[in-house]
Amino acid sequence: MEIEIKSELLSIFNILYNAGQIKIPDSNIIQEWNYVLKLWIEDHEMTLFARKGGETRGSIVNNNFNRRIITTDNTPAHWVFKTIVMDKSRPNKDFIKKTIQENNFPISFVKKRSDIHLIGKMVDPSIRSLNVEWKLAHINKIALSRSTNKTISDYEEHHFKFLSLDNIYLIDKRYSGIAEIAEFNEIVKNHKKAL
Repeated sequence: MEIEIKSELLSIFNILYNAGQIKIPDSNIIQEWNYVLKLWIEDHEMTLFARKGGETRGSIVNNNFNRRIITTDNTPAHWVFKTIVMDKSRPNKDFIKKTIQENNFPISFVKKRSDIHLIGKMVDPSIRSLNVEWKLAHINKIALSRSTNKTISDYEEHHFKFLSLDNIYLIDKRYSGIAEIAEFNEIVKNHKKAL
């Protein structure tokens, strides 16, 4: 039965992909962005993002790593996909660093009264419009462990998985539930490897 289910999921993937209802970046774009993303992580003056649900977005994560880490929702990943894949822009590390320093990097879709003290730009309508028709999905889970003994490597790895185009795709929101199925995401991952 498991083989039959995987076969059906592959058929669904092919139907959605061929109909343009799944958007996957090509491998050259992924490699270019991963290079910039690694430079970002290696520059200890640059803020890292930690995607956390339910926490105040823009909160500084207390740490002894001498690194600024702030909590966000999925907005930074949306910004990456929209900017690099949809808009075909190629931001470099210096542009990103300046954008973050000027508090213009979007970190959240929703702005609440309690979030007024937040660091960074909250709502960018152009990024939010991406969310109307599409669900941004991560192939591999990106959740940080709940451990209180997280290392800087944990945050760096999380930041990379969170924002790497190798781990992101868009799916038509009408079919977004399927993006929660690990076996479906394995099919997406295998497709990306073949590109």
